[in-house]
Amino acid sequence: MSNVQHSDGGELGALAPLGVAVVEDAAIFREILAEAIEKHPRLTLTAMAGSQGEAANQIPWATTTLVTIDLHLPDGIGIDLARKVRATYPQVRVCLLSDHRRPPLIDDLPESERPYWSYILKSSIDGRAHLGDLLFTAATQAFVDPRVKESVTATEEAVETLTVQQREILACVAQGMSNAAIARKLASSEKSVEYHLTQIYQRLGTLGDKNANARVTSAVMYLQRYAPSTRA
Repeated sequence: MSNVQHSDGGELGALAPLGVAVVEDAAIFREILAEAIEKHPRLTLTAMAGSQGEAANQIPWATTTLVTIDLHLPDGIGIDLARKVRATYPQVRVCLLSDHRRPPLIDDLPESERPYWSYILKSSIDGRAHLGDLLFTAATQAFVDPRVKESVTATEEAVETLTVQQREILACVAQGMSNAAIARKLASSEKSVEYHLTQIYQRLGTLGDKNANARVTSAVMYLQRYAPSTRA
C-alpha cells in the first residue's frame, strides 16, 4: 500500500491498524463484517461476539478502537451495551449497525458523546470494500448514515416485524438454500423450518398470493431491506 498523508502530517502506511470488535447476533453478517475488517489495510479484528454476555467475556476492550453493535441482541438491546462500553472504556468508539432506523438514538445523545458514535444501516452497505471504508470512517470520526432519517417504506415496515430467528432463516432462503440445508445449518428440523417460513410469509403478506411465489417474494423483500451487497 502506498503511503497516504494523514491529516496530522503522518503517513497512513506507518500507522498500526485500528482494532475493531464485532457484536452481531446474525452469523452471516458477522462473517461479512470480519472479512471486510480483515481486508481493510487500516483495520484489524480484535474479537467477535453474538450477544452482550459474549461481548463482556471475549472482547479485549483495551486494544479495541471501534465496536460495531447490532441494536437487537439475543440477551438485550444493543444501545444499552454501547452505553456501558462508552462509560467504562471512553477510548472506544461505537458504531450502531442495524436494519432499523432510530434517529433519536443519536439525536438524544449528549453533545459531548456524539463525536464517538456512528450509525450505519446494513441496507446501505454496497459490498465488503465499501463496508471496510465505512468502518474505518467510524473508527476515526462520527458518521451517521443519511438514510437513517429517511421515511420507512411499507416493505421495510413489514420485514422489520420479523424475529431474529426468522430473519436468519429468510437470509438462508435468500442465499438459495433448501429447507433441508437451512435445517442442517441451524441444527433444527425441516418441519421447524417449514413452520417458521409459513409464519414469515404470513407476516410479510406473501402467503396465498396466486400471482407470486411466496418464497421468492419474501426473499426479495429481505434482500431489499437487509442484505448488503456481496460485491468485493
